[in-house]
Amino acid sequence: MNKVAVLVILLLSVIGCQTKKESTVEFGQTKPELQNEAPIVKVDARTIGPAKSTEQLLIEEAIGKMKINESEPSIGYWIGMFGKNKINIAIAEIDKDKALGYTVCAGNYRPITGSVKLVQGEYHFDMNEPGTDQYDGHFVFILKPDSNSLSGNWNPFKKGIVGSKKYKLIKTTYSYNTEIGKFPQASNRLLTKDDIENLLPEELEFMRNEIYARHGYSFKDREDRMQFDSVDWYIPMGIDIRDKLTNIEVQNIDLIYYYEEYYNESYDDYGR
Repeated sequence: MNKVAVLVILLLSVIGCQTKKESTVEFGQTKPELQNEAPIVKVDARTIGPAKSTEQLLIEEAIGKMKINESEPSIGYWIGMFGKNKINIAIAEIDKDKALGYTVCAGNYRPITGSVKLVQGEYHFDMNEPGTDQYDGHFVFILKPDSNSLSGNWNPFKKGIVGSKKYKLIKTTYSYNTEIGKFPQASNRLLTKDDIENLLPEELEFMRNEIYARHGYSFKDREDRMQFDSVDWYIPMGIDIRDKLTNIEVQNIDLIYYYEEYYNESYDDYGR
């Protein structure tokens, strides 16, 4: 082969390489380049937001008391609907005729204190919230150890702001479980590109929120709250559960956020 032919072949090869284009999705936006393994975490969800609140620290202090007193039949978590929201009435300590506990509901923590008396095997409670919030009120309920049930009434201190409520709750044991929910894989193993690349934005958000729900996070957002309040396994345990997140969950939350941000940036390209 003569020198001219060799030069022509080399020139054509260079031109062909330069005209190659990066592959893109149909709507013209390059999709996130992810391997089938999760990338390195850019943002650790455990570090997002302010320091743990005083309210959450008080919840954890009360949980410590519950562990000490857990052999008593009235101590524990009593779960059920409280109007339109799921509530956790936690009885942490009984000392003679005095009772101490708290409630977690709709993203809020409220301590409750008051009196209790034992009447024919049933515990009769009269408990008050502090009164420092406009939605605070007065709980009166009867706890029946034989049926693991608690029922009663709640009345607000300030009239006209919110209505009174009746409720019936069931004693429930909380345990962290990575096998429950619509997307259990988000808690029990590292997600891959194949797990999430075809999910809709709302499915990605639900998958991410479900990780927090498994740890008992109480959602302030009404729409998020409604999605989980109706689920049997969900128990509102606290208002800050960041330090409960596992390394696997932190990795997966970061990956889900990565795709959520991509979809938000490409929103118009989807034609919606």
